[in-house]
Amino acid sequence: MEDTEQPRQEQQGRSNWFETLMELTVSTAPLVLVVLGIGMMSFAPRRSSVPLFRSHTEAEQFYNQNGMTLSYNQPVILVASKCTKCDDLKASLNEIGISYVEQNIEANQVGSALHGFATKVSGSEKLPQVVLGDQLVHPAPYSIRIALRRFNK
Repeated sequence: MEDTEQPRQEQQGRSNWFETLMELTVSTAPLVLVVLGIGMMSFAPRRSSVPLFRSHTEAEQFYNQNGMTLSYNQPVILVASKCTKCDDLKASLNEIGISYVEQNIEANQVGSALHGFATKVSGSEKLPQVVLGDQLVHPAPYSIRIALRRFNK
């Protein structure tokens, strides 16, 4: 009799342990999924660029009138003096080896005009802003790298 009682007690002990684990898993699963979902939102791919001009022809005319060449090889970084975010972006681009053209919107008419276009498109005057060809690019190093790869296949 004792031989049959002992395995039942062990099985019941295992069963209680398993049920407790399952209850814990089921009760915390929604919380874990929410935390993972929020964490993954920051890694979700964004659209890396939006058109800055109404047409490619309009972009070419703007660049030609201002003595510049429309290029998808080198981003134009719109900056202002005493802008720490601008300095951070430039340092990041230098670190990863992306060359760029800097346009100070306070000291340069071309930079100011590009900033005007970018402000209309983005709805924000925040700096830095990044222009690649006729596109306004999200001002993060990875977004700039993605845009460069996409336009220079």
